[in-house]
Amino acid sequence: MIPHSLKLYPETDLLVSIKEYSKENKIYGFISGIVGNLSKAAIQCPTNQSLTIFQGNLEIICLNGFFDYGNLHLHLSFSDENCHVFGGHLEEGSIVKKGAEILLLSFDKKIKNIEPLSFPKATNRVKIYTLNNCPWSKRAIRLLNSSNIDHDVELIRSDEEFERLNSITNHHTFPQIFLDDQFFGGYDELSDQYKKDLLKSLR
Repeated sequence: MIPHSLKLYPETDLLVSIKEYSKENKIYGFISGIVGNLSKAAIQCPTNQSLTIFQGNLEIICLNGFFDYGNLHLHLSFSDENCHVFGGHLEEGSIVKKGAEILLLSFDKKIKNIEPLSFPKATNRVKIYTLNNCPWSKRAIRLLNSSNIDHDVELIRSDEEFERLNSITNHHTFPQIFLDDQFFGGYDELSDQYKKDLLKSLR
């Protein structure tokens, strides 16, 4: 990771400055911080195809996003003189007023694509993910069976499957139980629900 400190002078374009610097130096990375103000801000809101222009003494609050050899995706937020805050996609035409200092962090471009959870959809309201020879998983299944709760069982067989499931539940123990495709909890939550209503709410 390499830090880059940029100091922008009055009348420079905020977006163009970052774009040209990342292009000329062939760097990829993210905006780490910014301090400064603008005399003009040009942003695009998600549902509006045209630019929205603000003018005045505009204090920069934050700038987030990435730069990639001249390609940019940046989000700007700023306040006017009355502390009203605005924000959107940064566009060309955002002009520095007195000055701006920006910290960029660049590093080797290594992107890991995270795919959506691809386990089959449950055919019943309750779906339980288990580990082989897990006593708590077996207890949970027995409790579901004794309460006549229809359920699907999915056995986690690999570290990759566990990591994909954990990215959804942030839960490290088993079983992991879903209700209507939403994470419900583990054995303790199932047992607590049994004490409340004999699992009638899961039918």
